[in-house]
Amino acid sequence: MDAALRPLTTSQVLDRTFQLYKKHFLLFVGIAVVGPGLLLIASLIQLAVLGVPAMPDPQKIDPLLLKAFFARVFLGIAVNIVVWTVGNAIATGATIHAVSMVHLGKETTIIDSYGSLKSIFWRLLWVIVRVFFITWGPSIAAYLLIVAGIFSMVFLPKIAGGIGAVVILLVLWLLAVAGLFGAVIWFIYAYCRYALAVPACAVEGLPAKYAIIRSKFLSKGSFWRIFAIFALTILLGIGLTSVLQVPAFFFANPFRMQAGPVNAGYLFFAQLGEFLGRTLAGPIATIAIALVYYDERVRKEAFDLQLMMENLSSSGSQAAVSAGSN
Repeated sequence: MDAALRPLTTSQVLDRTFQLYKKHFLLFVGIAVVGPGLLLIASLIQLAVLGVPAMPDPQKIDPLLLKAFFARVFLGIAVNIVVWTVGNAIATGATIHAVSMVHLGKETTIIDSYGSLKSIFWRLLWVIVRVFFITWGPSIAAYLLIVAGIFSMVFLPKIAGGIGAVVILLVLWLLAVAGLFGAVIWFIYAYCRYALAVPACAVEGLPAKYAIIRSKFLSKGSFWRIFAIFALTILLGIGLTSVLQVPAFFFANPFRMQAGPVNAGYLFFAQLGEFLGRTLAGPIATIAIALVYYDERVRKEAFDLQLMMENLSSSGSQAAVSAGSN
């Protein structure tokens, strides 16, 4: 425990992350399966209700088919966001509890980790919702501008012809590109600033407002180490998911726009690969962020000394009780 709570460099945090993940692989994967599993179920339900999606023909743009296509895309995004938020609250909270236990040399199980969420689930969910809108809000706005630009290309020439339509389209696309670039910069900054809000809520039971404030305090001065961990774990997740989705490429070329229904084999292996990739890679980022949270508390609050004093006090109390009973 003493070695685990010494100040760690970024490389040591990553090394400790993979040590814990390897040693407790079944524990973390068993916890992480909930989020991707809910997303997979939601996708299958959408396929059962709406049928296999069809790509519009870029050579023959049909406004009605284009509306239906984007309506399905927006519905899918909305459903996935809701399901992901709930699943992420469950899996992340339980994973952080598991990290807290094994990092401090204690034992835990999947059931115990999920059981720890009973009293904090709703505040944990609210933390994730608030952080999501803080970090992704500009990206959503930029995405809506891009969609507006696509629809403008179809309908604007019919409403305003000539130079007016060209100017409006140019302004929309410039705003969309600028907004997208700014949204990426803001997302990186905001994520690194608020990444420790979920561990603060899960470990300390703080309400959303104070968990976010606490994250700003703990993450101050650690932007680049959080960014490095975030970038590495994201790239690892993308790489693993891409490898697991390789079988889907034998059924369709996802990089080429092809009109008509999407190949069912491609859909199956793409979703299976995404499910396995999220399940296997998802815990790594959560473990790393939880370790950064503890490391920042050690650096800024002498958390290791606080824990040592608590353990000494607990040992003294137990000794006193034992002596009294004798």
